[in-house]
Amino acid sequence: MIQIATGTQMRQADKAAIQGRGIPGMTLMETAGRALAAEVEKSAEKSFGKEVLILCGAGNNGGDGYVAARLLARGGIPVKVFALSDPEKLSGDAAESWRRFEGAGGRADLIRDTKDLKRLENGLALADIVVDALLGTGITRPVEGLMKEGIQMVNLWRRDPFSHRRKLVISADIPSGICADDGSVMGCAVEADRTVTFQRTKVGMMVEPGRFHAGLVRVADIGIPEEICRDAASDFFQLEMADAAEMLPKRPRTMNKGDAGKLLLIAGSPGMAGAAVLSARAALRAGAGLVKVCGALEVVRVVQVAVPEATCLILGEDVHTNCETVVREAELFDAVACGPGLGRSQETESLVKHILARVSRPVVLDADGINVIGQRPEILKKASCPLVLTPHPGEMGRLIGKSAKEVNEERIGIAKSFSSEYNVTLILKGADSLIASPEGRMYINGTGNPGMAAAGSGDVLTGIVGAFLAGGKTPQQAACLGAYIHGLAGDEQEKAMGEYGMVASDIARGVAQAIRLVLAGSEASGRHRPV
Repeated sequence: MIQIATGTQMRQADKAAIQGRGIPGMTLMETAGRALAAEVEKSAEKSFGKEVLILCGAGNNGGDGYVAARLLARGGIPVKVFALSDPEKLSGDAAESWRRFEGAGGRADLIRDTKDLKRLENGLALADIVVDALLGTGITRPVEGLMKEGIQMVNLWRRDPFSHRRKLVISADIPSGICADDGSVMGCAVEADRTVTFQRTKVGMMVEPGRFHAGLVRVADIGIPEEICRDAASDFFQLEMADAAEMLPKRPRTMNKGDAGKLLLIAGSPGMAGAAVLSARAALRAGAGLVKVCGALEVVRVVQVAVPEATCLILGEDVHTNCETVVREAELFDAVACGPGLGRSQETESLVKHILARVSRPVVLDADGINVIGQRPEILKKASCPLVLTPHPGEMGRLIGKSAKEVNEERIGIAKSFSSEYNVTLILKGADSLIASPEGRMYINGTGNPGMAAAGSGDVLTGIVGAFLAGGKTPQQAACLGAYIHGLAGDEQEKAMGEYGMVASDIARGVAQAIRLVLAGSEASGRHRPV
């Protein structure tokens, strides 16, 4: 599991290395600039040419740029430097970096006002590679003025459809204009092809829209001791295949279906029986030993044909009887999954309330299981069961009284605060699903692709998470493992058929293959031997 950091945490680590360990700040800056220059050199050797333009701003990010410019020029690569902040006003290590650059014969073209931007435009026209060293992780307000115009000009240059030359933008540490803490665009931001980030990947380049702006990310060790980075106490982690392998339930040769876990699935309604089918199928593919679907007669008839491996329990028309039946049945199972395709009826609301108040088994709540709570999330605080919630931004918004757009603008903060306040493990679905634990830890899942944006995809996730809960995983483990496997299954299907036309059934079909890939990788490294 890769520990990632906010901008604040990395600045604290940088300060601790300098003040606590006596590592000169200039040494760290020289190492960062060298890593940046090495990426440029590698790119120049592989492709298009050696016309390099470096944009330098104020602060240490600009200092990194001046180091890279000096080293590239010394290596014989023609470099043109444009300063969007007066280098004479730099201080500290950044000022020393400028002095060394100037002392080596370097010159920077200072952009003082909008009239000077024409020179920058001409410089971009001749460049093959642009290095963005304008703004670092300390940005706190929207980009404006000359800096904004310069960034927009770089983006236009990179996207120029009339150019026959390949173009490349490389950002130093983080694309300028991206908030390192949450990935938001601060007014405008550089669209980089690659980002050379220093010591730790930043949270803001792992979630959208920051992830889009960062491109391919390379992490450069600049010499901050590892223990200092750990002491920065980041609560953010990126999930890897090795983590999935560690969390997958071990399967002894003597295992039976009861050992594999029994899942009670409450899903489907007239007209939405497919949701129950998808969840049940995914749960079985994820390894559940037994899945029982509770639903109306119409739902059960569909499930028994589409998923013959599942058993079923028919719910009648009396709401009170159904609630008592489900609660009693739930205690015979290892976990419960509730919500896909249930509909927003009074019966669904009663079922959910009874489950939350009286069931002791771990529960994954999704779709209409979340929607019927509506504006009353305080119900979750009284739950008698460990809970995993899997909302998409619209469902999350209904819980907290915000629009899906507002949720997407504050994904990290909303997920973290909601999980902590209501003591639930939360999977906030999206381009980069976030898994938040009540203890304040945040996990970012990088598997998945746009082809998974299809009806029923969330029902598949619910089944997978439910299977892992039934298999004995903690809510946090089941959520992390479920999100990773779900996305990996989609990725494997994307390789076979592309992003267009993928449907939820394809994802469910790919779950077993995704698990096989994880196990194959871990067995090759000796991390997951059969018992």
